[in-house]
Parts: sequence; structure tokens; C-alpha cells
Amino acid sequence: MENTRYKILLIEDNELDQMAFKRFVENNAIPYDCTISGSVSEAKHLLNSDNFDIIITDHSLGDGTALDILDLAKNTPIIVVTGAGDEDTAVKTWKAGAYDYLVKDINQSYLNAIPITVENAIRHNLVEKKLQLLSGAIKSTEDSIYITDMQGTIIFVNKAFCKTYGYKVEDVVGKNGNILWIGKHQSQNTRSVFQTKTAGSSWEVGFYHRRKDDSVFPVSLSRSTIKDSNGKDVAIVGVARDITERILIEDEIRTASLKLKKKNQQQNKVAIMVTEALQRLLANGNIDVAKRVIDDYHDISKIDADQMDLKPQQFDFALLVSEAVKAFSPLATQKNIELKNVTPDGELMVNADYNRIAQVLINLLSRAIKFSPANGHVSIRAKDAGNEVAVEIQDDGPPLERNEIHRIVNRTDWIQEQFNAGREDLALGLRIAKELVEMHGGRIWAESSDTKRNVFCFIVPKAGVRQEVAMEMTSTNAE
Repeated sequence: MENTRYKILLIEDNELDQMAFKRFVENNAIPYDCTISGSVSEAKHLLNSDNFDIIITDHSLGDGTALDILDLAKNTPIIVVTGAGDEDTAVKTWKAGAYDYLVKDINQSYLNAIPITVENAIRHNLVEKKLQLLSGAIKSTEDSIYITDMQGTIIFVNKAFCKTYGYKVEDVVGKNGNILWIGKHQSQNTRSVFQTKTAGSSWEVGFYHRRKDDSVFPVSLSRSTIKDSNGKDVAIVGVARDITERILIEDEIRTASLKLKKKNQQQNKVAIMVTEALQRLLANGNIDVAKRVIDDYHDISKIDADQMDLKPQQFDFALLVSEAVKAFSPLATQKNIELKNVTPDGELMVNADYNRIAQVLINLLSRAIKFSPANGHVSIRAKDAGNEVAVEIQDDGPPLERNEIHRIVNRTDWIQEQFNAGREDLALGLRIAKELVEMHGGRIWAESSDTKRNVFCFIVPKAGVRQEVAMEMTSTNAE
């Protein structure tokens, strides 16, 4: 800062002292642009109209004192000069905000101290402003900032730290920074160090920290060392950012990716099995069964791609059940199976996709008849269940557990088993039935009461399809 020109405001009511100051500056070629004021009121006017790097003021002025000047210019460094070396006066001016206090002497030797005092005052003021700016930034940032000495003792924390970690300032200052770490004992879900994705393709190291209540959370942490004027390490600044939300999103993306990968693998396996089954069926001349497999695989593909459209219409569900039973009677007769429709008489009106509900009944009845032994029994009942229609299909085939249907429909080994057993037309039918029922807002399950009879149940709302599907169809129709 040497040779820097400073704007100086000298407030001095003694003309001889004014002249002595000006002469000292000129004789020593000190780079000051001096403005001189002889009173508090004049100084007030100057301070309102101009800015100064530093103020040098006599303590006793004709219309006030240096304390009045200190009130007027709180953001400018002030050096107080007085002809009386009063210790109480010096203490008052320092407490009021003066940077330094000089005592006039007869030989005016105090003027020799002016340049270095001015330089130090301005340096001090710049440092204070930087510290205030830094302090404001640290206090207002949303990141948790803590400072430890070189032995790891916490000496400072900001407001964001207290909010994130749950500590009050007095709870944590003076404690070792190790209280923030989870220690050696942690589960797989609370690793002490991990990698997390940042913007683009880069990675950063993350850590798990512990709050006051012992809850563990992930943070992105950066640390830097503070050095003194001699280059010696004196403290460590830690900046921690709670990345719980980001980790949750990463986990969701990772889980979704694994599910998608698994789904794609299953789809590929099913595609291979379907291809092999079709080759075998076509080689044996089973054209009708091959066509059924192709249709089922096409429907599964449309469902997986969310391209299965429902076309609801009003129809009598009881009449549809009767027609389905009539259509399957010849197949039941071939196996000498008693096929009965025990649906109560009367209309059972629903608003649903007629063809898709018919497909559900066909798949489930076909399965019931083919899995039942010769001379067995198959029955179907549809009944009014308030806002829903409930359907129950009983057969003499191997019973399924209540939730087993949801496990086997996507299992490639179960699908392969159906293909190998010559039940190609049933391999995908159960899954299609389940998906179509759920697309209508219904549900499907097994409800076997003993080890000899299998009971399939499903319900669909009379109103039609689930809300989101209905909204999609309404939007499509509007377009």
C-alpha cells in the first residue's frame, strides 16, 4: 500500500496545528489529499458530501468532541489527537470506535507517528471489512461450516451447522470434531466413505456424519487448512453439505435401473422361449396354438410398453360369463369335466373393455379346464359386490397359495415349464389376465381352501377402469 494516495479529513480547530500538519505532509511528500475542517458542524457537512479514507481529529473541538465525529463516521477509521494525555479520554475514544489515540507534544513530534498510524489504520479497516464480508458469507451460507484447531477441537460453527447437526453453539464448541463421525461400527447402509455422482460424469467422495440425536446422514465434505502470516498451519475449515436427498435419488435411479435391467433380461428370456415354442409348434403343424402364442406375446409386449388401450363400454357381465362357459363346454366335454355356471340370475351391468374382460375369462377358464384331471369339476360364479363385480373360478387342479399368482406370472422358469408341458397357450395367459384385471382397477388372487381344489378370484369395478387409465382415455378421445 506504499505510495497510495489517501483522502484525509483533518478536523482541527487550532489554526497553528492545522498549518503544522499541512507543512509536515508537504515537507515529507506524503501522498495525502488533505481536507481540513475546523469544527464538528463543518466536518458533518463534509462527511455528508464526500468520502474519506481516514479521519484525523482533535479531541476537543469548539462545538463538540471527537466522540461526535465517531458517531458521524462509523465506517471510516479515525485517529484521535489530543493535547491532554488523559487516560480516561483515551479509553472512551477506543471504546467508541477510534483506531488509535495520539498525544500532542510541544515539539509536534507526534506528527512523525501519523504516516505509520494512518497506514496501519487503513490496513486494519480493510481487514475488518474483509472479515465482516467473510463472516456474513459464512453465517448466511446454507452449507455447514465448522473450524477446528490443529488438535481437532471445534472452535467455530455457523448457523447452518447448528441447524443440520442439531447442536447449539455452546454444545459443540470445545468438543473434538470426532463427534461428527460415525466411528468404526456401521452397517452396510452407513458406510463411512462412499462415492457419489456429481454433475456430468465426475465423482466425488462422500462421508457419513452423525447428528446430536445419533442419526446418521450423508455429506459432501471439503476441508482446507488455515495458515498464519508465517505459513504455519493453525486451523482447519470443514464445509459439509447434507446430500441425503441426492443419495435417495441416486438410490431410486439405481433401483429403477436394476429393475429395468432385470425386466429386460426376463423379456429376452421369454422372447427366446416363445421363439423356440413357435418353431416347435409350426414344425408339428399346430398352427392354431402357435397363433395363440403369438397373440399372447404381442399383448404382453404392448402391456410392457404401456401401449395396451382399453375401450370401455356398457355390457352385461353375467351374459358374458354365460357365453364364455358355452364356448368352453366342448373342451370340458372332451375331458369329461363338469363345467358349471353358478352365477345368479339377473343383469350385472359394468362399464369395461368387453374384449379384454372376455380375454381374462377365456384365459382363466382355459387354465382351469386344462389343469383339472379327467372327470373333474370347474365352476364359475360372478356376483354383485356393491361397486364391483366379484368372480370366482373353482377347479380340481393343483391349488395355488393366495399370493402365488403374483410370483409365478413373471418367473421365466414357470413359463418354461408350461411350454415344456405342452401348455403353450397357457404360458402367458395368467400374466395377461392379471395385467388386464389390474388395468381395470381390479385385483386378482388365489383363495384355495384345501389341497384338492384351486380357487381363482378377481374383482373389477362396475365403473370401468382405474382413474389414471380413464383420464388417459378421456384425453385421447378429446384429441
